[in-house]
Amino acid sequence: MKQFFSQRLQRHQKQMTRYLRYVFNDHFALISTFLVGGLGLYYSELLKTLPRPFPLGGVIVVAVWLFVLPLGRLATLTKPADLIFLLAKEGQMTSYLSQALRYSLWLPFGVLFLTVGATMPLVVVTANSTFASFPYFLGMMWLLKLGDLSLQRIRLYQETQQQVKQQRGIWLVSALVAALASIYLVPWLGLVISILQAIWFLFGVKSNRQLLDWDYMIQAEQSRLMRIYRFINLFTDVPQITTEAKRRKYLDWLLAKIKPVHSNTYLYLYLRRVIRGGQYGGLYVRLSLIGGFVLFFVDELWISLLIGCLFLYLIGFQLIPLINEFQYMVLTHLYPVPEKQKAAAIKNSLGTLTGDRSSFRRDLLLALAFCLARRYRVSWLLRVCGSLFRHLFTRAIKENACLIYKWLLLQKANAYALDGDPLGS
Repeated sequence: MKQFFSQRLQRHQKQMTRYLRYVFNDHFALISTFLVGGLGLYYSELLKTLPRPFPLGGVIVVAVWLFVLPLGRLATLTKPADLIFLLAKEGQMTSYLSQALRYSLWLPFGVLFLTVGATMPLVVVTANSTFASFPYFLGMMWLLKLGDLSLQRIRLYQETQQQVKQQRGIWLVSALVAALASIYLVPWLGLVISILQAIWFLFGVKSNRQLLDWDYMIQAEQSRLMRIYRFINLFTDVPQITTEAKRRKYLDWLLAKIKPVHSNTYLYLYLRRVIRGGQYGGLYVRLSLIGGFVLFFVDELWISLLIGCLFLYLIGFQLIPLINEFQYMVLTHLYPVPEKQKAAAIKNSLGTLTGDRSSFRRDLLLALAFCLARRYRVSWLLRVCGSLFRHLFTRAIKENACLIYKWLLLQKANAYALDGDPLGS
């Protein structure tokens, strides 16, 4: 079973490597450089203003550590077919899950390394500690994560839900005590407590039943993979992501503003797709809120305007695949709607979502986010920029519709090629 897990792990890593080259591209590196540099500068300036010692900083550090600890799930790499084909090997799954536990420790180690490293300056200010204590804090966090993953492994067995709930409380208390002891007492004491809890959850806690809960294990693994695929889907198409339409009846009043006439057919379809589908609506909401959050901390008018225009561009760029959304819908070909109505509908849709249509001004999430960010002048200037942007952007889309269509098909083909399965199964 160890060799079987190694084979699955190799295939999984090969697939993830193909996707990650689209995630960690030049744009991602550039944005990360500016983001980390800006946050680092703000963090260093903030630390200079804090008194020494700063007791409240310990509470902040402990809260951050406890927030990061649950991140990272047990990667079993199981598949739905295992319920049938691996059932006969259930007695040998112990070694398989042990391998999964070891593999699942490495990614959290990287996250914990960065988190502890980022909080070390605040720890030094808080507890008059030194940077030489970093290995103690990192070892403590890694051992606490080992206890968390051990509990996740126990939960894979039948009739362990109540047992894991009870042990989860013990783990939370031990994590809190270890973190507080390392900050306010001595660092090595937190490490000792984490060692004791790791030994307890690895060897002291045993499942009441030896039969695996295959349904739960497969469902947990599929949920873990879907979270990864959703993140990758922000950068490229992933065949495993299936869009699910939701009714969202509470948003029907937004569409009631569209006149039910023949010329608004595609406008209604596009905006209904944005509202009902999680892909476009979610991107629009996230980018709008992130834009408002960033503008909240920017005081310079022209910098705020540039950032706002950047988010207008990002929203419009993310809505490009909307053009091809109803390409394979039979009714749109049977219904006598001229093809040129698509360009006009896309233009009006972009105007609605970027703040150019007056009938939607009161309901525009982007303008609301900017107004909440106390940038009223930026909000109105962005309407002017949004009008110009909408005109140029939709004109470019109209003139290069054929190229855009080919580009969208190429993106789909690349996604299936990365998956290694043309059917995306």
